[in-house]
Amino acid sequence: MNQTQQTLPTSRFSSPHQLGLLYAFIGCLLFSLKPILVKLAYQAGGDATSIMALRALSSLPLYLFTLVYLCRKSATRSKIRQFGLPAAGIGIMGYYLASFLDISALAFISAQLERLLIFLFPSFVVLISWVIHKQPPSKIVLIATAIGYAGTALILAHDFQTLGRSVTFGAALAVASAFVFAIYLVASKPLIGQLGSSLFTSIGMGSAGSAILVHLYFSGAQMQNWSSELITIGVALGIICTVLPSYFVAAAMARLSPTQLSLTNNIGPAITALFAVLILGELFTVWHAIGMILVIFSVVLINRSKN
Repeated sequence: MNQTQQTLPTSRFSSPHQLGLLYAFIGCLLFSLKPILVKLAYQAGGDATSIMALRALSSLPLYLFTLVYLCRKSATRSKIRQFGLPAAGIGIMGYYLASFLDISALAFISAQLERLLIFLFPSFVVLISWVIHKQPPSKIVLIATAIGYAGTALILAHDFQTLGRSVTFGAALAVASAFVFAIYLVASKPLIGQLGSSLFTSIGMGSAGSAILVHLYFSGAQMQNWSSELITIGVALGIICTVLPSYFVAAAMARLSPTQLSLTNNIGPAITALFAVLILGELFTVWHAIGMILVIFSVVLINRSKN
């Protein structure tokens, strides 16, 4: 009896559900640090192209190594021949185009506003599904979408008064990034089912990284002018905020339901806001608090409705 009682805590802790929650939280935490590091990279003299390139240079070898490792099996190579090209194209859309718009937005808006605008992508997924799959949203989803947009509008209005008209341009870039990422999510779902999350992630992120390096080549950027501080931040962005969380989230997806995973990710804006205040010295007013609550509440409603 005593032996059984002693083994129960270990069994619970190591259960797939518990591990899935742990992986999801770690992935969310690391992803939420991305806008903080991007802002620091701008302060170190970087621009959107250099930041993206450093992120790709540090993360691409790891994705390619994982891809080569997975290709040891003939079944994996067969899947790549069949689905690899579409996965690469979708990966470039989701992790190159959307990422470039996102990083560019952070040159004009606060990390907190960027995270909340990006966090609106579930509403875009609903709208895209409505147009493509003829799946009209329920009344709850429409109400939730309106609540989320209202919360974002509160913060946008506050930042517009504080930071000026450039906020409007930055917000438009972030919304465009969220929309492109929503298209990526809708298009990637069937491919993830065919390839598996790890293989799809390796192909998509590897292809996006290659596209970023092509972008760097044609941009004419002077790499010798990059400061050591910028390079350090860029490498941290690639490893800590790109490679590690992408695989943590993939591992969580294998152990949790979509509802459980989405609810875990809802703490992302709060994590970003905390570090934005502590590290970047950004303001956090009552309007930011109300706006964040409204946006998170809207996403929770949308995710529950979808599931």
